[in-house]
Amino acid sequence: MKKQLIAGLILVSLGLSGQALALEVGKGSPYDYRIKSVVYNPVDVVRIDSVAGVATHIVVAPDESYVTHAFGDSNSYAFTHVENNMFIKPKGEVPSDTNLVLVTNKRTYNIVLHYVGDYTTKDAQGNVKANFIKTPWSMKNATLQLTYLYPFEDMKKANKTLESNRVKKALKDLQNGPYNLLYKMSDEDEYRTVAPVNVWDNFRFTYFKFPANADLPVVFYIGDDGKEHTVNQHPAGGI
Repeated sequence: MKKQLIAGLILVSLGLSGQALALEVGKGSPYDYRIKSVVYNPVDVVRIDSVAGVATHIVVAPDESYVTHAFGDSNSYAFTHVENNMFIKPKGEVPSDTNLVLVTNKRTYNIVLHYVGDYTTKDAQGNVKANFIKTPWSMKNATLQLTYLYPFEDMKKANKTLESNRVKKALKDLQNGPYNLLYKMSDEDEYRTVAPVNVWDNFRFTYFKFPANADLPVVFYIGDDGKEHTVNQHPAGGI
């Protein structure tokens, strides 16, 4: 019984270790598999296969900008950047496998850099042979470009835009009806800084129009309980 239990624990432990060490290698382009893309995951590690003499282009979101980076072995790789484009390249006679931590103004990227110094082939007898890379372009596994994708955030932005357009259309439709312009406000100086250009309602919603670039005040109403309550509001242009 003890032997079976120990064996079971070992198998579980090995299974968990395999999951913990999994690396994302990216999906190759249908035009050239050395051009890869990967969905950004803040708790995932991505692998880049590098080859001497070949630079790898890392592309992050257009609205991101470089903050800092760190190599595990800074003697093995060169790094440069411009806007949301990062470039790395192996250097030295025998670059080592190492990692790269890339920090932008919005995200942190964890990357493992795997240096490929040779490739394997099989002879007529099926024996595997290691071949030294004579030219960089003979290496099939080199990662030439890695582009990060953000499908969930793109979906959020699209939904936000749809909702904003829906609200604007609803407000525009509601404005095309009968108006009530019978509004007045206090003429005291202390209220002039928050004075709207105009106020009206369509017997369902009330509209306040303010000057361009004006600071919008918080609007309250007096409820049946005699207390002040904030109102639901939807800014739309100057309204």
